Amino acid sequence: MASARATDPLASRDPPTLPSYLPPPPPPPLPSPSPHHRLLPAPMAPILLHLHPAFLAQMDSRRTTSLLQFLKDEGGIPSPEADKKREQVIRKLNKIVMDWAKVVAYEQRVPPRRATATVLTYGSYTLGAHGPESDIDALCVGPCIATLQYHFFIVLRQILEDRPEVSELQTVESAKVPLMRFRFSGISVDFTYAQLPVIDASEAIITSNPHLLQKLDSLSWRSLSGVRVNEQIVQLVPNAQKFQILLRCIKLWAKRRGIHCHLLGFFAGIHLAILAAYVCQRYPYGTINGLFTIFFDIFAHWNWQIPVSLHGQPTNCRRPDGSFMPILLPCTPPEFCTSNMTKGTFKKIREELMRGYALTKEPWRHDFEWVWLFAPFPYATKYEEFLRIALCAPTSEELRDWAGWVKSRFNLILKLESIGVECDPDSTEEVDHTVFEPSIVCHWGLIYKTSTHIDISSLGEDFMKDVINDVYGKVKGTHSKLTMSIVRSSQLPKSLYSHSVYTPYIPQYMLGYQTPTDYSGAAG
Repeated sequence: MASARATDPLASRDPPTLPSYLPPPPPPPLPSPSPHHRLLPAPMAPILLHLHPAFLAQMDSRRTTSLLQFLKDEGGIPSPEADKKREQVIRKLNKIVMDWAKVVAYEQRVPPRRATATVLTYGSYTLGAHGPESDIDALCVGPCIATLQYHFFIVLRQILEDRPEVSELQTVESAKVPLMRFRFSGISVDFTYAQLPVIDASEAIITSNPHLLQKLDSLSWRSLSGVRVNEQIVQLVPNAQKFQILLRCIKLWAKRRGIHCHLLGFFAGIHLAILAAYVCQRYPYGTINGLFTIFFDIFAHWNWQIPVSLHGQPTNCRRPDGSFMPILLPCTPPEFCTSNMTKGTFKKIREELMRGYALTKEPWRHDFEWVWLFAPFPYATKYEEFLRIALCAPTSEELRDWAGWVKSRFNLILKLESIGVECDPDSTEEVDHTVFEPSIVCHWGLIYKTSTHIDISSLGEDFMKDVINDVYGKVKGTHSKLTMSIVRSSQLPKSLYSHSVYTPYIPQYMLGYQTPTDYSGAAG
């Protein structure tokens, strides 16, 4: 027991019935004064407020009510009609993959009646924390005779393309978890694949069956891990409804602040789900406002040398090299969440966590507004220069494929960091109106750590070599283009400015926080 507590940075805190509002850690010592700068006056001693518990409970109740109303007003909760539509999509997908399994069986000269496939869902939809715009994370579980590269990415893709409900279909074959991405009746679906070592896949799929898991290939193992993790999270949280609302709040905040895009080095949905579950585990009787507040308190001050674990026990699982925010999946055997995080994106995440803590740490303030916390990140006013990445292709279908392929290879962030330039990728996509072909444009804020000059032509050439370094990339890049340029903030599309203005006024005392600067030890 002692060793388990020693590995938890919050083990000394006993979970109270309501989350306590803890003071931040002491600030680092001030640097030695320069002879060219006058000494600042010594900081005043903190004023300790002794507030009546009844008053704090009343303020907490008000904030919980206003937070739930804000979430509703911002469209964070889908309607019953929208949920029924999602259920219909899953039923139709189940029917499609079952018919597909019969087609594969006939081709492989296996009795079609024996071959089956099914669809399992995971992610925010299965956890009950999805929003109206959330996609459906779905896993196609197929038989041993159905391969990923041919039967899933070619045969099943063709079947889906022939369906009138399916649009915007693209494949991301080189991702750590290969998938198809499409819209089905207007709902976005991320479709992964797991090939079971049996013919009757729908009957055999018991995700916790150790004998079945031992026979899976590595890609199928990773694809199936989402379903297994979902099952564990549902079992580990003490109050499902509070967990769902908290996760919805965290996801909305992360999206608004530009830190919820796994491909670009930020949080994936599973990261946020585990962090939310951790808070709910430790504070089972917390209110919604209390849980959301303590989320920022915990993770703004977390020692990221130590993994976040829902099992609360030390693990022998080897931490991935270069991992900045190690988060353990709650499954057996234990393994870490995959992450594309870099030094720069980790820095922004920590800054946003600290900003959230600074805005929510004082529960007694009457002038607090949730709109401050959820304000869209001001890219256009935050950065002076941007890397403009433009993709175009002859047709919309080819563009979707090209964009999916390029995004799955976005090690461009690491290339920039290696020459002393950190970047903040904006996941918003615009249309390039200067070309006639179908196109998308992304803008990444640039942070120069040194007096570095970016050789944009060399950077583009090196990245293109990575993109088309195998047969799939060469095929997709035959008629498609990728161009890069450096632009000033004044050259950004007006639509980006509309998302980048702080409409609410935030009092300066609310943002008096120390920005974290020690990132070097995070990756161990």
